[in-house]
Amino acid sequence: MTGSDIRLNIERGIALVTIARAPVNAFTIETYRQLRKTFTDIAENTDVRVAILTGEGKTFCAGNDVSGFLEQTYDDTVEELAIIRTSFNALQDCAAPVIAAVNGAALGTGIVLTALCDIRVASERAFFALPEISVGAMGGAKHVMRMAPQGMARLMAFTGRRVSAEEALRVNMVEKVVAHDSLMAEALEIAEQIANQSPTAIRLAKVAANRVETMHLKEAYEYECSLMSSLRMTEESQEAARAFMEKRTPAFVADRG
Repeated sequence: MTGSDIRLNIERGIALVTIARAPVNAFTIETYRQLRKTFTDIAENTDVRVAILTGEGKTFCAGNDVSGFLEQTYDDTVEELAIIRTSFNALQDCAAPVIAAVNGAALGTGIVLTALCDIRVASERAFFALPEISVGAMGGAKHVMRMAPQGMARLMAFTGRRVSAEEALRVNMVEKVVAHDSLMAEALEIAEQIANQSPTAIRLAKVAANRVETMHLKEAYEYECSLMSSLRMTEESQEAARAFMEKRTPAFVADRG
């Protein structure tokens, strides 16, 4: 399946989502709409176990296309930001875990997209920034604070400072940095590990991870226990337990095609 800006390919339970808006994958409102639809579709497709988000070419995403910035009215801006917000929500709330394969610059919208993913693998050539302040804008700091120390997020938001892949790894903004040519292989390896788990367990784990993020500890653990109680009654959970005790690979009903 292909859109003009966002391409989707699904194979063996893994959805590959590629930002494909040359030359630098800068987003327009139409790109946001396509992103929202893509991740809504993925969430509703129970055959998808996991997704990978990456960029085409040398750039992951260079932010927004600002060509019409000066002509916008206040109402235009409010409407645009509402679309952007719902697009980000669709990515964050996607029922399947999402891996960011950051192949190059992740600027503005680009770094927010990585923050909204569950796992981040970066090419050694990748770098991250919140450059909005340099063009008289702001935003995205809260999303970045989900993966970066607050001080680092504020430094980036107030100065537009670039953070290299290696520095991002040191402050836990990304989980792995790999050689550029190994990026997709590494992302696919992680995706395969996820895709081989119980589909129901993975989707409940994603729901739980999102929900407990803003809860207090006791409330969060009570919520997780309620999900676990339901999960243990499923055939998938029982099959996984049997397979573990019998030292074999579990055979889930919804095998990948």
